[in-house]
Parts: sequence; C-alpha cells; structure tokens
Amino acid sequence: MRSELAGQEKNRIEIKVEFEASEFEAELKKVYDNISRRANIPGFRKGHVPRRTIEMRFGRNAIHDEAIENLLNENISEIMKDYGIEPLFAPRLKSKGPVTEGQPVSVNLLIEARPEIKLPEFEDIEVERLISVVDDTMVNDMIERLRSSQAKVEAAEHDAIIQDDSLVTVEFSIVDIDAEGEEISRSKKPEMATVNMQDLPSVEFREPLIGKKVGDSADVTIKGQKPDSTYEAETEGDTADVTMTQANDDSSDSTHISKRYEMKIVEIGKKILPELTPEFFKQSLGYDCDTEENFRDATAQRILERLQDSAEADAEARALNTAAEMSGLEVPGSLVFQEMERIKAFDEKDAKGRYNLEFKELLRLRGIEYEDYEKQIMGQAWLTVRNTLVIEEIVRKFEIEVEPSELDEWIKENAGKNGLDAELMKKAYFKDKDSVNMLVDRVLTDKAIKFLMDNVKIRDVSELTQRVAKEESAETEETEKTEEAEE
Repeated sequence: MRSELAGQEKNRIEIKVEFEASEFEAELKKVYDNISRRANIPGFRKGHVPRRTIEMRFGRNAIHDEAIENLLNENISEIMKDYGIEPLFAPRLKSKGPVTEGQPVSVNLLIEARPEIKLPEFEDIEVERLISVVDDTMVNDMIERLRSSQAKVEAAEHDAIIQDDSLVTVEFSIVDIDAEGEEISRSKKPEMATVNMQDLPSVEFREPLIGKKVGDSADVTIKGQKPDSTYEAETEGDTADVTMTQANDDSSDSTHISKRYEMKIVEIGKKILPELTPEFFKQSLGYDCDTEENFRDATAQRILERLQDSAEADAEARALNTAAEMSGLEVPGSLVFQEMERIKAFDEKDAKGRYNLEFKELLRLRGIEYEDYEKQIMGQAWLTVRNTLVIEEIVRKFEIEVEPSELDEWIKENAGKNGLDAELMKKAYFKDKDSVNMLVDRVLTDKAIKFLMDNVKIRDVSELTQRVAKEESAETEETEKTEEAEE
C-alpha cells in the first residue's frame, strides 16, 4: 500500500490510497472464501461455491467494495499516523478507480481532521467575578420561604371563600389552543394541585380565584401572542376566564399557542406557619440549632454559598468564552450540523410527546418559520461545539486525567449540592458503559475548567462590566460550512 496527499482545504483532507494488485487479490480471495463458507446456496456445499456463482448471487462490484473496505479498515490507523491526522469522523470514500485484474486498485478518501486550536496564554485572560453579598432582606425572604414550605394546612369552614392568603387545592385539565381558538390537545385525565395564592404570578392572575368557594370553577387561559405587555382579565359568572399575554420580542420564542387551565375548586385551606423554634431550625438545617441568631447566620451562609456558586459559574463561562475567542478556532460546519440534528431530534420528540404534533406543525401554530428556527439553533449549536472543542484541547494539551476516586468525589459533591442521594446517583451513572463515559466526560470538563480558572486572572467586582458570555449567532462563514456539511 502507498498513499499521497491529493488535496487539502483547511481541515478537509483528501488522500489517495493505492493497493498493490497482490494485496487486493489476497483480500479478494478472503472475501470469496468467507462468502463461500457462509452462503447457503442450493446445489453447493458450504466452502465449495465457485467464484462465478458467488458473483452472480452477490454482485461482483459489491464483493470488490467489501475487499476495499476491509483493506482500508486494516490500514486506516497507519494512514492517519503517517499524515498526523486525528479525524473527527470515520474517513469517507470519495471515489475509487477501476478494478482491473492484475492491476493496482486506488481510492480517494475524504477526511475531516480535528481543527488546529492554538490555546492562548491563560495568564493573559482576565475575567470579572461578582462579589457575593447577603443582606437581611435576603435572609428574611429565605426564612419565610422555609416557614411556608413547612407550614401546616388548616381546613377552612365549609362555606369559606378563597382569600389572598388561602391555600387552594384544585382539580384541573390543560387544553392547548391555537391562534384561531381551536383546541389542539387536552390532557388525558385531570390532575390535582395545591397552590398558595400568594405564590401566583400576578394580582390579575389571582383575581379570578378570589371569592370562589369549594365546587366553583375557574378557567385560566395563558395566551402566547406577539408583543403586548398588558394583562387582561375577564370574569363571567361562576367561571373565571383569565387571559395573560406575556411581553416578548419578535424572536422565535414568541408563540401563538395558548394554554387553558380548566380548574375546579376542591378544597380551601389556610397555611399555619411554624414558629421560629429549635425544632424548626433543625428541620430547616438538618442539624441542631438552639438560637434564632445562629439560625439566621447559618441561613445567610447557605445563601452566600449559592450566590458564590452562581458567580463562579458565570466567571467560568466568561473565561471559557474568552479563551475560545482568542484560540483562533474555526468551528467545523459538519460538527455544527451534527449538533443541530441532535437539537432537532430532541425538539421533534418533545413536540410529539407534549403536543402530539409533528414539530413543523407546532412551529406553524407558533407562527415561526422553519428557517428562523434553524438560524436560532445554529447559533446554539455553534457555541456548544466551539466550547466543547476548546475544553477537549485543554484536556489534551495539559494531559488532564480522571482517577476512579475522583468519580466518587464528583458524585458525592454534586449529589450534596442538589439534595440527591449519592448512592442512587452512583447507580444511575454506573448502570452501563455509556453512562460511565458520560460521567467521565463531565468530570474531565469540570477539571479542565478548574485548570483554566486556576490560571486566568480573576478580578472580583461589585458590579460586572464585561459582556456576559452568551449564545452567539453563527457567522456567514459558519452558515456556509454547515450547509456544505448538510449537502
């Protein structure tokens, strides 16, 4: 076998591979012998089927292709090593020359190589990190939320009406309605929910429920229309019909699908908030706490830790975004296309499961052109691919590895942060090879970002001035690359 570079355009490489006649004939004989042993052809014993019969049954071209594919599979690693190529995907057969008995056989491979990424000096990157501050108002709000979550419900009198501080249990069905007011779908069976009147999003949204009794109905419709920052409420008889139109812009997030919640009042109660006692403190914190002062300090510390986690995550996004911008990376359109296909598959499955509609029909009902949707997810896909490639390069360049013990540590830490059972989380990740690989990738990603943050300059500020790392729309060049990949 010999090979030569036939052409290159950025990270797209074409290599001509030629196999000697003897190499090809030897592999071809293996293919014929294998088929002869496997094929069940009437009139012939297995292993004794003539070539001519095999060619008539399976086709000479198909047999030649199998021999060529086998030779490529045997030699592809050596070819990649010779040219120092790390392919993004399996090389694709672009063309093959004629197959003539006693003559060499040549093929042209098209390879998309991993793009070159020149990571910047991390010491040259400076990112802002918001200083986290906790005040009394934040602590008071958190304590009230904790009291509300542990409140006991006292049943109201039989003829009681819903008030601002009532706790209301409703039976409800959800109906999806299109822009013309036609019903699209309805939940299969009614559901039950208990809502705190004070937690509902707006006074206008609460008004139709105020004054209702057990057994009354209240229909609340949330309309998704294009820009209107007002809220409209209409009430007729025993059925309250509220239309809430949310303000938005002309982006593809706007929707023409409305949701109507058809509710029946099942029970009216009132929350009895717990007193600030050591029992309440222990229930909230998970450990003994004797005084209100210590409880407030512990609550403030928990709020501070959450704010710090959020500020750190934001700073990490800024650092990664800056490193990616400085790397000179040209994002491969084929990877963007692949990520777009993944997003589309998820959205199509969601549309089918949630609305029982084809995704394009759902977009039509929302007043969104499919081309606009593709532009939106192209930016999302482009950013995901770019940052993933940069993280992978950090892992490769600085030889970041994951020890088995670090997997357990990661699970324990993240289970604790999210209030999950570490053992159950571990079982979920170790249930199969794919899940384990996903866990390793997450730990590697976290280690790569930590390495980045340990080396960039961090400036703690009380107010952010740098632009926030956000999803970028794909540039014209990236769009063209994606279209080429799709073709």
